Amino acid sequence: MSLPNELIDEILCRLPVKPVLRFRCVSKGWCSLIDSNAFIKKHLKKTLECNIGGGLIINGDGGDFYLADFDSLDDADASAVRIDAPIKNLLVESQFVGASNGLICVWQNQMNDVFLFNPATRKSRKIANSSPQMFPTSFSQFESFTCGFGYDQTNDDYKVVKVAECYSSRFRGKLAILYSLKTNTWTRIRNFPANIRITSNECVFTNGSLHWTAITNPVNGKDIILAFDLQLEQFKEVPSPPITRALVNFNWKCLVGVGECLCFTDNYPESSMDVWLMKDYGARNTWYKAFTVEQRSTLGSFSSFSPIAFSKSHSDVLLLEVDGKLVWYDPERKTVKNLRIRGIPVNCNLFFYTESLLRLTEDKPLQKKPSKDKKEKNQTTRRDGFLSKGFNLKL
Repeated sequence: MSLPNELIDEILCRLPVKPVLRFRCVSKGWCSLIDSNAFIKKHLKKTLECNIGGGLIINGDGGDFYLADFDSLDDADASAVRIDAPIKNLLVESQFVGASNGLICVWQNQMNDVFLFNPATRKSRKIANSSPQMFPTSFSQFESFTCGFGYDQTNDDYKVVKVAECYSSRFRGKLAILYSLKTNTWTRIRNFPANIRITSNECVFTNGSLHWTAITNPVNGKDIILAFDLQLEQFKEVPSPPITRALVNFNWKCLVGVGECLCFTDNYPESSMDVWLMKDYGARNTWYKAFTVEQRSTLGSFSSFSPIAFSKSHSDVLLLEVDGKLVWYDPERKTVKNLRIRGIPVNCNLFFYTESLLRLTEDKPLQKKPSKDKKEKNQTTRRDGFLSKGFNLKL
């Protein structure tokens, strides 16, 4: 007895990406179903709702990229697989920009070349370059530059933002441009705040916006979080954590995304690290200090510290990168479990992504069907040509 197509659809959309891709070989009907846009969107929705699948994208110093199954990281000894050709050839000396709904964005050559790829399907796409008029050659010598990538849910569009600041003797200014995957075009962003300077090349996407740490005045301004709303295509300021204790001259701050939360780490060398989380995005005073890690505590002494993701099996346990090493950390019990991923280089950056079936094929123009009159005319022309050739007639 065969199952109804509706039931097959419901079962498949609840499975991880890898088995679903294998099931394309079952039959032409299953392949057609899995490749349909309706199923791909439904599968992604279920994946996000049920927190199915996911992995780490690992960017090594040599430019190679590796993948590790996130579910396997519960074991003390996990493994990673290097991304090979043909995508590997596109990723040579690339740097990670961001991830959204299973799509990874990387850039090369100081943002001149931007690529999107899906690690699960092994499909990639180089996005169109911006015109020299929009991104002039005077910006080839950047004092600072950054790139961000995210998903505009309202318009069902994936967008890339480039921001550059140039303070050379010949030109001074800021420039921001926006790419839309839906229209395959770049546009100029006009409302970049003139008195704000981005202080980090790393961009965080969450809750429909891109986020950077910034400062209101390069000399004596205050630290802020600058956001770009992908739907409204406007910059805005997001409330910063209510840090009250006196600042130390060498403390550094880091903004990362952990799930749907903004995460802000405030480091005081030789002292401790404060970790702040924002869950109710957009509202004021919603930051709260999740925990503090003292130097020379269970984690030992550290110089760098970055949260990556929450554990799926234990929602309060965090995957941390501490001085290049991975650990599972339970803030409540203050326990540490070391994690080793075989097959990755010693120096690397790790980022969480959600697996999906999203495709990256370019839209092809529709072929216009010939009109009935034109079709009849073509048939008449072919018939007359055949008759004149076969019977040596002069028409």
